[in-house]
Amino acid sequence: MSLFTELKRRNVFRVAIAYAVVAWLVMQVADVMIDNIGAPPWLFKFIVLLLAIGLPVALVFAWAFELTPEGLKREKDVDRTQSIASQTGRKLDRVIIVVLVLAVAYLFWESRGPGQPLTVPADSHAKSPAQRDSAANAQAPDAERPARAHSIAILPFLNMSPDPDQDYFSDGVTEEIINAVVKIPGVQVPARTSVFGYKGHQGDVRKIGQELGVAYVLEGSVRTQGDQVRVTAQLIKVDDGFHVWSEAFDRRVENIFAVQEEIAAAIAEQLVGELGEGVRTVPNRTSNMLAYDLYLQGRAALRQRQDASVDLLTRATEADPEFAPAWAALAIAYQSVPEDNAKASEAADKALALDPDNVDALDAKGSALRDLWHWREAETYYDRALAIDPNSAELLEDYAEFLAYTGRMREALQATSRGMAIDHALLPLVFAHLEALVSNGRAGEAFDLAVETVENHPDKTWMWSVMVPVWLDPANLAAGRKPPPWPRSDPTPDAPDWVRKWLEMPERIRGGGLTAEDIALLKTWLESASRPGVGEARIEASRTDTSGFRAMLMAAGEFDFVLAADLAMVEAGGPLNEWNWTPFARPLREHPDFQRYLQQAGLIDYWDKTEWPDWCRREAEGVVKCR
Repeated sequence: MSLFTELKRRNVFRVAIAYAVVAWLVMQVADVMIDNIGAPPWLFKFIVLLLAIGLPVALVFAWAFELTPEGLKREKDVDRTQSIASQTGRKLDRVIIVVLVLAVAYLFWESRGPGQPLTVPADSHAKSPAQRDSAANAQAPDAERPARAHSIAILPFLNMSPDPDQDYFSDGVTEEIINAVVKIPGVQVPARTSVFGYKGHQGDVRKIGQELGVAYVLEGSVRTQGDQVRVTAQLIKVDDGFHVWSEAFDRRVENIFAVQEEIAAAIAEQLVGELGEGVRTVPNRTSNMLAYDLYLQGRAALRQRQDASVDLLTRATEADPEFAPAWAALAIAYQSVPEDNAKASEAADKALALDPDNVDALDAKGSALRDLWHWREAETYYDRALAIDPNSAELLEDYAEFLAYTGRMREALQATSRGMAIDHALLPLVFAHLEALVSNGRAGEAFDLAVETVENHPDKTWMWSVMVPVWLDPANLAAGRKPPPWPRSDPTPDAPDWVRKWLEMPERIRGGGLTAEDIALLKTWLESASRPGVGEARIEASRTDTSGFRAMLMAAGEFDFVLAADLAMVEAGGPLNEWNWTPFARPLREHPDFQRYLQQAGLIDYWDKTEWPDWCRREAEGVVKCR
């Protein structure tokens, strides 16, 4: 008798199959249970090891023993004429079938669970990422929603230094730790804007974790004195409030990167078992602590869009010309503060020469090229950046602006929806999402988001003014949607005259129409704001946003004037207007001069070399028609 036949007769193959299927099912169930009961990660590895050891034992047992009516006997002691091995084999077949059915049922259940890619609902802006994890979760009260097992919020570290002005350092260390933990495979981390809303919190960490939809919270403090730094960190489990890890690091300041790396490794060990080979959580370092300090100060100033950010970051690059993050931050500063796209592009190139995968530098380079209307080149940099980090809300916002400028509003909405699922508190992203919603015929959702944003913003007067294009959208007007009460704030005694006049206008918008004097003023302001460099006009543009001027004039039927202002802006090299693709702006797109506007911005050439958007088409003799 051949070995194969004997193995088959003794049911060794069936035992192997049954064991493998049962072991797989046990591992899947164990993985879920270990996550939910908070057991240490090594327990799963121990179970896998036991199952691996058990396989050869089971096979040897199947070969050497046989189950008989009298019990278990050694195979050599069983009379072949009395053997029931075939009956045992059929029972094993039934066991295999039952376990396979259970495995298929488990796979089906798992495929419908929260581990699947996020599908953003139409009202995604109204809920936090934790509330959007699944349809089932969305029906439960906030406190009852299960947190994602491998998720952690890094709360802003407290500044314990004698100097309160050292906040920038503790905030910077927090950001660096967030960036390090984000690089851990399998770990989910809420965005900076979400967690920094809890800066200086005195509340229950468990409640904060539930609000952010995470399983763990990391909090700590930073104290600097001279060339010494003390960093404390505590990892807290949200469901019970217990500390699962804590550490105090007393180091010289130049070892701050090692501290960040150690904290990331400790978090990885607690959440996913280990950091993983080849994962560098803090890839860009500098040995020059003056450069690092200036870099953190510059980043803090950049968050506030302060002119000082350019000077601070320039000094950081001078202190260490090899520090790629400083060059990347300088590129962003040039691109967003003085709006010097040529210098932004140059700084981004220097960062990329040092680190070709620096996402901030790729984003800044793409945005500089976008604002210089080099559309195809800009797109290549955005594609590279998104391939490296598809979950950066800031990157998705910049890319959405590129898509909006080029008329690709369906794709813009996809980008902003994904960004809002990651960080719904990032204000520039909210604005981009509003434009994308309105342009895609979802004005009602935009209206609800605008109301929510006004209510949550400290400067309600300014925010209400920025939302004028949403309030005046024809679909919202037709549906009878009325904006919230005008949160008028009285101008300061030294405010320019235009501020007082502007603050009077929105009241008349709500009351039923603008006066002839209002329209004349709006024309003067928009005409001035369309020529970059005109002092007071630039102030008023930044205070109210020219989209508000344009929306009110279009509501008054002044489409010829608005398009003339847009043409003046692009001829001066100024920015395009994303609101031109909304239903509100259709008369602009149908205007005979709109083709000149598109031609001046290089969009027709870009579309010829790529593809045309849904809004426009080329007809006979080169005529471009848009709807």
